[in-house]
Amino acid sequence: MLGNSSRGLLPMQKRLLYRMCIMLIALYGFQLWFFKGAPTIKNIMELKKMQCRAALWIMGAFCMSPSEGVEAIAGLIPINLHLKKLNGRYHLRYATIHSSHAINTLLDKHQNRSQNQHKFALANLTNKQISKLKSPIKDVSERLNEIKDKFDPYHSIFHSGLRLVDHFSSRIVFHSPVSSSDETLFNHSSKFNLAFEKVQKSANNIDIISDGSVKAVGSATAVAHIWKDNKITDKLKAHTNNITSIEAELMAIQIGLTSAFENTEAHQILVITDTLEAGKKIISSGNQYLQKSIIPIAQKIQSFLSKDGCNSIYFWHCPNKLKWPRHILVDKETKTAHTPPTLPEKNLFLFSKKKECDLILESWQQSFKDSKKKGQLFLEFEDNNEKVLKPIYSKGGSWLQHIGISNSICARFTRMMLGHAPIGEY
Repeated sequence: MLGNSSRGLLPMQKRLLYRMCIMLIALYGFQLWFFKGAPTIKNIMELKKMQCRAALWIMGAFCMSPSEGVEAIAGLIPINLHLKKLNGRYHLRYATIHSSHAINTLLDKHQNRSQNQHKFALANLTNKQISKLKSPIKDVSERLNEIKDKFDPYHSIFHSGLRLVDHFSSRIVFHSPVSSSDETLFNHSSKFNLAFEKVQKSANNIDIISDGSVKAVGSATAVAHIWKDNKITDKLKAHTNNITSIEAELMAIQIGLTSAFENTEAHQILVITDTLEAGKKIISSGNQYLQKSIIPIAQKIQSFLSKDGCNSIYFWHCPNKLKWPRHILVDKETKTAHTPPTLPEKNLFLFSKKKECDLILESWQQSFKDSKKKGQLFLEFEDNNEKVLKPIYSKGGSWLQHIGISNSICARFTRMMLGHAPIGEY
């Protein structure tokens, strides 16, 4: 009814419909049966059949087409890996629950944040009993041992009406280009150059140019340059490990603003960053997973703005495409900085989540490379760097995001790529 290989919904719309409606219903409450030691084969086989039918419908392929090949082109990760990813996020979410939550009474002593403990809690079981236990709670406890974040879900800075954006929306301003066209970027560049020079003409106002960089080994560097009176008055640098890129950008903004707030006579602070989204997360304070990065700097911003009605903060987006010399200097310093070695430690919440997703994606790509179920005639494409395209599940996948503009084109491409088409089509 909704479409086929020649009419109806577009392939990208079909994929969105499947992911947002069908999968949410089919996987409702899957945590009750998907855990270590549970018999999951039957349920997973049924879900695989469901996803195979959905992939064939999305791509307009024949019903006998290789299932793994069709799913990869449609940008659908194998259902067993998708369940593993969702289950990992479900386990991590227990780190954010309140101390009075009932689940806390069942965890280990060092994870138990409530005063009371259930008589059947993991902490009250013997090693032999724990080894025989098959339960989602046991999986949750093992996962929480890997992270070190502590969350406060009821912190006042996250309450509606108490957030920075609710009190100081007129004095915290964000400037970003409306599009990525050359003309728009040129006009935006001219504006923030003028804003930068205007701040430099004032004796007390401060410009901050910040940037954060995460290296492949997991180490991160944050750098902020403080500009005053048309010169760099301070160069700030911070290092850490096992954080995401957005946390690195937040750290760079934090060290820059912390230094600027030390100047008690400053009334206007201008922050230039290539990740404006980091600044917006500080102001809205809506992402509780970034509490460790957001709360300290948000409290300092609140004190700065409350001190004087003339105080204000301006965030300007500086895209890397502009190649602004002052920002290039900061960017180069973050990427060339030598990070001191540190001992292994527990991961932060977002890094643990990202690390697991990366491992699952890598597992899919490796198994897909060696699989025969993708089709013996599966046609390999190369990217601009002459590397073979690998399947991904974000943004429509490696192939569908380019061909999902037409049902007929998508169907022909799929049949050609799989080498599975009517004789006449060859």
